[in-house]
Amino acid sequence: MSHSDFINRGNKLGRFIEECGEALAAAGKSVRFGLDSYNPLVPEDQREKNRDWLKREIEDLEVAIADVKKILGD
Repeated sequence: MSHSDFINRGNKLGRFIEECGEALAAAGKSVRFGLDSYNPLVPEDQREKNRDWLKREIEDLEVAIADVKKILGD
């Protein structure tokens, strides 16, 4: 989740774990239903293809990885 209200809250390692889970969820749905599929239960004006969801989650994960690397001294 990259919403600005949540970006600096909590433990950076905890955020990393959460972002891993979100990236896994997006990847899993993409494998199961296809990259160009979407969640039909989401209102039409809020839908995104699995490929876009996965890209967004990867971007969030990359930020979280960089934060954890700083903590680890890398």
